[in-house]
Amino acid sequence: MPHARKRLALPRLKKKLGFFPVVAIQGARQTGKSFLARELLKEHFRDSEYQTFDQQSIKGEAERAPHTFLLEHSAHRLLILDEAQKVPVIFDAIKFEVDQKRVPGRFLLLGSTEFSKLTQIRESLTGRMGRVRLFPLTLAETVGLDKASAPDRRDLLSYLKNGGMPGIFAVRDNEEQDALFQDWVDLTCLRDIQQFKGLKLDGELSFELLKLSATLEEPTRAQMARATQVDPRRVETHLKALCALFVLQRLNPHPSGTGKPIYLPLDCGVARYLGASRIRQLHVWLVVEKMAANAYSKEKRKSFFYYRSTGKRIIHLVEEGIDQPTQAFQVVANERILKTDAELMLAFLKKNQTAKGRVLAPIPEKQKVKTCVFVPWESV
Repeated sequence: MPHARKRLALPRLKKKLGFFPVVAIQGARQTGKSFLARELLKEHFRDSEYQTFDQQSIKGEAERAPHTFLLEHSAHRLLILDEAQKVPVIFDAIKFEVDQKRVPGRFLLLGSTEFSKLTQIRESLTGRMGRVRLFPLTLAETVGLDKASAPDRRDLLSYLKNGGMPGIFAVRDNEEQDALFQDWVDLTCLRDIQQFKGLKLDGELSFELLKLSATLEEPTRAQMARATQVDPRRVETHLKALCALFVLQRLNPHPSGTGKPIYLPLDCGVARYLGASRIRQLHVWLVVEKMAANAYSKEKRKSFFYYRSTGKRIIHLVEEGIDQPTQAFQVVANERILKTDAELMLAFLKKNQTAKGRVLAPIPEKQKVKTCVFVPWESV
């Protein structure tokens, strides 16, 4: 199987299962949640059982009698429930079971949405559940974690085209790959979006917003409302739903800059398919790489922003962590280092004097302009 890659999330997931009675793997559709739970965990948790609420008969049983359903499937050490958000009442039953017998690693819940009131889930399992956010495959995961050398420029260019969706990135026929991207978009915007009952969400508008997140220069709520001629409040409702599906990443503006939150696609291959420029593809890749590293790391959680100057120029990502220096990343397209490419980063560093800045450029090796460091694109 070309997509059966080792995952950087596995050590984090194993640790969570050794501590919490309930663990959730959450991420967008087709990011590899089921494969991770069923195959990659197999050698570590052999006594497990997998059930999916995508199967209507199983979903119906769990809805009608959630406590009985859990009892019927209690013989195994670990019960894996896929698409858990489709049976909200199972969360109350799991809480009862865990409170009766708190043992680490009893339930593994997979979900392609946030477990929240948007999906009518009242029980958050606070204090009982650990979470692992699963992103599309990172660049290193697509080339193989066992590869002796780090990914190079050719690997990155291939990644920007193909993305990191496990069932899509390895398809080499362009027409077939685009058909798979289209199927993913259709299922997300026309079917998955309807999981949020009572919001009256529009699949076609969801698709337009997803496309605008890839193509607008500043994909903010206001700019999307202007482009679609739809009321901003209605646009906001759809954006929240797409974020809850993990399809969009929201980036807030850095406090030292200007602007409003922007929304980016979850995968650079999806972004490319939707018409994104090379710089936008690189922006999406950078965000996913950094957020995935943060989600899978044992270190303290980091916060992510973008920076917008008063002149409306963008530093693509600002990373802040507790007891760690702020890191700023900007992507440029020039193979020759231009002073103008350093100006914005130097202004940011002057305003944020403890920060460090890196400009990612298509250059062969590291170079420096004053306090601003230029590094090859693939050096993230």
